[in-house]
Amino acid sequence: MTAITSHVNSVIIGGTSVNLSQVEWSLTVDHGRNDVTQAPQPSGAQFTMLGPSSIIGGISSSLTVTAWNSLRFTGTVTDMQITHLYSPNGTYKARVTYQAQGNFSKLGLRNVGAAGYVEESVKLRTDEIMVETGLTYSANMDPMMVLLAQAATTDPQPALTLLSNICTQTGATMYDLPNGTIGIESYSRRGYDYNPATWVYVTGTWADYSLYNWDDLYTASAAAPIPVTLTNGSVIWEPVWRNNILTVVNRATVAYGAGSPQSVIVAEDTASQTTHGLRATVLPTQLSDPLDAYNRAGAIITAQSEPRYDLQQIQIFVDLLTTPQRSAILALVSGDRVQVNGLPSPAPITQFLGIVEGWSEQYTEQGHVLTLSLSDPRYSYAMAQWISVSPTLIWGNVNASIQWYNVVLPDDLLAA
Repeated sequence: MTAITSHVNSVIIGGTSVNLSQVEWSLTVDHGRNDVTQAPQPSGAQFTMLGPSSIIGGISSSLTVTAWNSLRFTGTVTDMQITHLYSPNGTYKARVTYQAQGNFSKLGLRNVGAAGYVEESVKLRTDEIMVETGLTYSANMDPMMVLLAQAATTDPQPALTLLSNICTQTGATMYDLPNGTIGIESYSRRGYDYNPATWVYVTGTWADYSLYNWDDLYTASAAAPIPVTLTNGSVIWEPVWRNNILTVVNRATVAYGAGSPQSVIVAEDTASQTTHGLRATVLPTQLSDPLDAYNRAGAIITAQSEPRYDLQQIQIFVDLLTTPQRSAILALVSGDRVQVNGLPSPAPITQFLGIVEGWSEQYTEQGHVLTLSLSDPRYSYAMAQWISVSPTLIWGNVNASIQWYNVVLPDDLLAA
């Protein structure tokens, strides 16, 4: 059997590169979240080395990890632990463990909003908040969903609080990228570089949009991003299917506007209520426009009105992938698509298209295991587009009983 060697190129702490060949070590890196229903989380890294001759860096030192010639983590040391192991020959060997977090964690330390904000789009509000933090970011937020004005205050709030509220109210998420950039993304734009272009979203007058170029807002690419495909030979062992009632929402009430009390939009699925009982949620928001509230309520019902099987975490032994497979896997970030093929029967489906919510990596001298956390595409509005449907498909061969929001892959249209 071919020996497996470590592919960690470097661990750099406070500008000093650890000599990995002279210490025993282990390394774990985490990005994103394990489930789409969880709150956004900062990335993290834990690095342990046994036998260093001196202590490298300290609290608040930078920590970066490079593996397979790719940057895998950028963050700051937040915790250190030093212990000493006794040897029978009367000597001691130091074991040093570093905990680090990505720059997302700094959002809770940057107060913003003292000057208030005018009524503006989610995109502009997010940009203003992030500029105030001074942190490097990449935002792909809805340019047309509008938030109410926010008054100036003598008690600024942490940027994390304001951004978390925006994510909850409008449908968005945040995450760390391996290079240290903070990513913020509306679900309506997730994995794309545009908001799906339909005239129904354009409700104002032309003067309302005079500051924008149409291409900046609604240029649609030809198709959804191509998913990275995993076969059953790419996965260490068979993933677990899970389904439960806890995520079902069949009546969504979204409050909007500056009134007191606020106006509300209600979206519901009566068929789901008959089957599962009434499962309602109320979402107070700072949305200004009733159409935005209508779209938000409808998105909740589309994603959550029925219990759906979810494929739990996917574990991949990176060392055994081909070079193209490995490059594709290591390039994945939050919002990207992964398709898992060859799932054995009996199962809800034999192929699963999931959206990357996060991942975990374990590096040892024996190899590299990457665990992907995937979510149902409906949470990210990633159902099949017409352009992805085969032009040879005729209506007579379409499953007449299927609902459009259940068409995640083009093959879902086909009659059984």
